[in-house]
Amino acid sequence: MDKQTISISMPPFPSFIEGNYTTFSSGEMHVHRHNIGFFDLIFVKKGTLFLQENTQKYTVHANEMFILLPDAEHFSWKPCEETTSFFWMHIYTTSRWQQSDFPVRFVSELPIPELHFHQKSYTLQLPKLGKITEPDLIFNLLNEIQKSTDNVRIDSIWYTEELFLKFLKYIDNRGILKDRTTLLAEKVHLYLEEHLEEHIDNKILSNEFHLHVNYIARVMTNVYGKTAMELLEEMRIETAKQYLIHTNKLIKNIAELVGFETYVSFTSRFKKLTGMSPKAYRVTYKK
Repeated sequence: MDKQTISISMPPFPSFIEGNYTTFSSGEMHVHRHNIGFFDLIFVKKGTLFLQENTQKYTVHANEMFILLPDAEHFSWKPCEETTSFFWMHIYTTSRWQQSDFPVRFVSELPIPELHFHQKSYTLQLPKLGKITEPDLIFNLLNEIQKSTDNVRIDSIWYTEELFLKFLKYIDNRGILKDRTTLLAEKVHLYLEEHLEEHIDNKILSNEFHLHVNYIARVMTNVYGKTAMELLEEMRIETAKQYLIHTNKLIKNIAELVGFETYVSFTSRFKKLTGMSPKAYRVTYKK
């Protein structure tokens, strides 16, 4: 199973464009397209799809979901071998997004004020390729979204968007089969993300999850390729980059926001990991 994650910054929220239920007979192939401008979410109910995105080949079985990127070329690398039925959904966003081997945290690019109550920033995390553990629920939701688009009432768009956001929330948080170590690693990752600005060390993680520090380190390395502390530092630097580019906050304040205890330690680690100081990074990339 592909372990890649597609991270999408919110707000603004992605928009539902269109969707349908399609059946391919044996020998049929997915249409050849490139740079379509929106994500193509595919949910296979029966049979198997053989899809290629750029140079990477994927096999998507029944009760699996797959996401094609808006800026890539995609087509079938071989025709269907049996009758294959699937839901598809096109969604559009103007937000930043990234496909990577682990979830990425974004800071919204919207000009959100700081002095009043406001919409919070969130990063939607969707699996590139994932097993659907509750297919009846997923397929029923997809069917309801499709049916809602057939309604001729002019205000039916509200109901469609309500169903769509409910669906996004579901596949963001649940519905994908994961083993115990992956679930633990993601819980640790989420904890790091939610407490990014706080002091965190291996002892704190051990107390929080009631597990030995060596076991947590082994699980994180197996899933993310790095220890929790290495991942935390990378997350802090990546979040700092977002603040440097998309806000006018003082660098010393950014250091505090991403959990560095001193301005000196922040600038030192930032320069070591990026090759330039925070100030130089802001000047180089802010445009």
